[in-house]
Amino acid sequence: MSEFFLELFSEEIPAGLQRNLREKILDEFRKFFLDKSIASKKNFSLSTPNRLVVVFEGLENQIKIKSEVIKGPKTNAPEQALEGFVRSNKIEKKDLYKDNTEKGEFYFFKTKSKVLKTQDLIAEFVPKLLDNYQWKKSMKWGEFDLKWGRPLKSILSVFGNKIVNFKFHHITSSNTTFIDKDFEDKKKIFKDFKTYEKFFQNQGVIIDQNKRENFIKREFEKILRNKKLKIEENQRLVDEVVDLVENPNVLLCKFDKRFLSIPKEILTLTMQSHQKYFPTFDEKNKITNEFLIVVNKKDQKGLIRLGNERVVEARLSDAEFFWNKDKTQNLVKKVSELKSINFFKGLGTYFDKVQRMRKLGGMISDELIISKEKIELATSICKTDLTSGLIGEFPELQGIMGGYFSTQQGFDKDISLSISEQYLPVGLNSKVPKKPFSVALSVTDKIDTLVGFFGINEKPSSSKDPFALRRTALGIIRTVVENRKDLKVNDLLS
Repeated sequence: MSEFFLELFSEEIPAGLQRNLREKILDEFRKFFLDKSIASKKNFSLSTPNRLVVVFEGLENQIKIKSEVIKGPKTNAPEQALEGFVRSNKIEKKDLYKDNTEKGEFYFFKTKSKVLKTQDLIAEFVPKLLDNYQWKKSMKWGEFDLKWGRPLKSILSVFGNKIVNFKFHHITSSNTTFIDKDFEDKKKIFKDFKTYEKFFQNQGVIIDQNKRENFIKREFEKILRNKKLKIEENQRLVDEVVDLVENPNVLLCKFDKRFLSIPKEILTLTMQSHQKYFPTFDEKNKITNEFLIVVNKKDQKGLIRLGNERVVEARLSDAEFFWNKDKTQNLVKKVSELKSINFFKGLGTYFDKVQRMRKLGGMISDELIISKEKIELATSICKTDLTSGLIGEFPELQGIMGGYFSTQQGFDKDISLSISEQYLPVGLNSKVPKKPFSVALSVTDKIDTLVGFFGINEKPSSSKDPFALRRTALGIIRTVVENRKDLKVNDLLS
């Protein structure tokens, strides 16, 4: 029984590409060994930004291929058919014999049993596997023909402590790898995974992404417990930062408290999406000026913390500037600016859209028995945040910022809430608007979108839905059904 150990060392693979790489390569190896009837006791794949590792433990050193009888053409078949059979099986005519079956007399030949080394099978398979891997994004470099996620530097391939020899484009496999990604003159021989993992662990590098995740979460808990703070559950962000680092270290940072006057959605989006930071919240669920970051080394002199604090404050300064500017802009006067923003070819501008929504919103208000004047005002100004600098910087916050702007300018709270919730629900599991004006505006917006796209024949197909019209239709259905509203949707659609 032997261990197969493969490491691909490259420049840093983006976090978003690593999971698929790990899973797909491991799956292909499993299929390969299953097809060859080679069992393993344990198998797994690991990665850091620079390293992909695949390990199969307890593999047989060789496999025996049993002889089998191969049936050929009929004995009275054309000579051309017989020659093709001989050629495709790489045999000679003298290897054939005749035998009778229920369907007549046929040619047969019996293959010889043989023993194949697992190491040789792996050497033949790996280059084909790597060549066939499909990247979402790949690159070429230098004068090489190889396409990979990032420049591939070396391949360590070992079976039973011995090198699995093969060539993949310009790279020849070996039992060595670079031990320092920044100094590529430093290489070391490894004959098994256990020694490899222990060596890097002593260097502070955690090869196993699951162990990195556990380490990061323990550090989070330790800091948050001491500070009596908490963070939002965000597994997607955790997965991303885990694949961004190999030598994880968690730091608690701060920004100036003056930025807490900015809407919390801007703060969280800036930190989570733009910087991959974790904003913290106090016991009353209010956002604080402290945040957690995951970095790739120890912060011996505090320079990493200082640098990240400066970066986030620079971003928040820009957001503060736009917020102070945009919140004072008269929303009613901004409606005319929507004439310069196209909605979709054939459906006019956003100004045209809100005019259609205004009429439709009036019809819905009659059915929901709510103020027609208020819903018409809400539909008129609901898209004006698209003209703001903030939405230019944070397009994910459209609607939400419109709600803040309308609140700042003293609009009725029903109007402000409906504007902030107009895009709900955004998915199958997201919440639906509950308040009557929010329901009215959300349904109005979605019906206009749905009817418009169908009207210009941009319908979804069984395989494509580029404008998310199914999600839009489901949003209408969920909003009406979950609020138990007796809306005549068919009449509104027509």
